[in-house]
Amino acid sequence: MEKLNFRPLTENEIECRVGNTTSNGFFLLLYKNARVDANILDETFGIFNWQKRFYQVKNTMVCEILINANYKNPELEPRWIAKADGGDDDTQMEQVKSELSDSFKRAAFCVGIGRELYYSPKIYIKTTDDNTTKARYSVKQITYKADKRIERLVIINDKTKEIVFTYGVKENVAQNVENEPKNAEPMPKPTPNEPVGSIEPHDLALLQDYVDALPSEPSRENFYKWIDKHFDTMALAKLTRSQAKAVVKRLNLES
Repeated sequence: MEKLNFRPLTENEIECRVGNTTSNGFFLLLYKNARVDANILDETFGIFNWQKRFYQVKNTMVCEILINANYKNPELEPRWIAKADGGDDDTQMEQVKSELSDSFKRAAFCVGIGRELYYSPKIYIKTTDDNTTKARYSVKQITYKADKRIERLVIINDKTKEIVFTYGVKENVAQNVENEPKNAEPMPKPTPNEPVGSIEPHDLALLQDYVDALPSEPSRENFYKWIDKHFDTMALAKLTRSQAKAVVKRLNLES
């Protein structure tokens, strides 16, 4: 059987859910549901050339996906190749159904469906009146490179239709080559003679959350170069109180 080559997921096949939260924002995670997996398996192999089986290992529900290696040669006897994974129920309602669905989705990842989501950038949304953990979000646009890694990603707020996150082309502050916003006001001058490391814990947490949410290591390196250019240090914890306030204001991180 040749290497399986599933097509990448489209915008309407990807869902967003809230992950970890911070003091002034939250992260979104991209995921697929079991219906998407079943549709792609049908589309790729036909409804008679794959099947799923469930069984339990101790208290874990396991799904096994079997694919007919001879699906392109219907005159041959079926030759079943299997991949399996266990489910993890994180809800209290309809526990068995949830475990079945989760184990199926995990097994589908094993055969290759939706693996491109593993390489999603960190999606950080700053909390506003409209953008909260209770709002719903959708993938407006997604494109992929030849190796199926995400090249461009745009996410919107379902209610306001506002773009809340972009990745790829048109990256925002601290993600471009120079790491400084174009046509912006000069960096505010910090108060002189402040002790090194007097940054307030709240501001340190804001800046660290911002850095953690940047989509790649090069963009993080560029951010620290930008800090070094203005303040002669690449350590956030060594910023003075007013230096940190200046950076927080420039990046619009104030709550």
